[in-house]
Amino acid sequence: MARFVGVSSISFSTDAGENPEKMKRVMGQWENYIDTAALDKPDIILLPEIFLQNTTYSSSKEEKIEKSDLLTEGGVITEFVSRKAREHRTYVFASYWRRDEKGMYNSAILFDREGKVLGVYDKVFPTIGEMEDGTLPGKGAKIFQTDFGRIGAIICFDLNFQELLADYKSKGVELLCMLSAFRGGFMVKATAFRNQMFMATSTPGENSVIVDPLGRTLAESSAYGRIIFAKINLDSQIVHIDFNQQRVADMKKKYQEYVKIEVASPEAVYFISSFHPEVSIQDMIKEFEVETLDEYLDRARRERMKYLPKS
Repeated sequence: MARFVGVSSISFSTDAGENPEKMKRVMGQWENYIDTAALDKPDIILLPEIFLQNTTYSSSKEEKIEKSDLLTEGGVITEFVSRKAREHRTYVFASYWRRDEKGMYNSAILFDREGKVLGVYDKVFPTIGEMEDGTLPGKGAKIFQTDFGRIGAIICFDLNFQELLADYKSKGVELLCMLSAFRGGFMVKATAFRNQMFMATSTPGENSVIVDPLGRTLAESSAYGRIIFAKINLDSQIVHIDFNQQRVADMKKKYQEYVKIEVASPEAVYFISSFHPEVSIQDMIKEFEVETLDEYLDRARRERMKYLPKS
């Protein structure tokens, strides 16, 4: 069954609000951007890495830890994001420093439509400089179940580590959100294709993107357009062309406008999506015995073992 999800991303950066007056001004800027992004009625809004902080980057380790938000007690940034998520009835993924009894983390904090903290992802691979400056690393990939699907987060430098990305794929992530200080470039597209997932990024400047599992850019920010939006259909699947051509043709013949078949010829795959109100793409795949890309590659691995020369 079609699962359309509206994704918004904001590309903006502000100075640290190291005093109450400046913090109020900075929050006002963010409030305007979030309110503008909400005009598209998104299901989720993404904010960049450390989108807001109440200390400067040059502050001491002790001051950063002391002033970072303790989620169990709230905090000025937590309360701000919670209010905006609740006001617009949307999920919000926001990155900022938080702390617990162990220390300080660079976290992606997911707020639900009621403004409650649904969960927290801690940056698994902080930069060396971050760790030297007091940021603790997180433990691994984390999936959040929303009312529209399974989502996850990475933060900036995390994009470089294939073991983390592979872990997300194995856990069945459908939309991976990257809250970042660097743009990632072609790495984002390659990650989306390699792991067969939608990706959305939020960076402080240009080139925030929303990308589909074929690595195609659906929306991209610029200096003249800092807010992007795209509606994606999570009820989709990549399958290889080999052995599937007649099966996919039969699927299209039966479901007609309720199934969309897109061909990525250089990559030799189909990207198929259900628009049916009751039948999911997985139901269609099962009905016509279509082999997914991962199933096909696993079968090729098994066949290879049969034909290896005996040592």
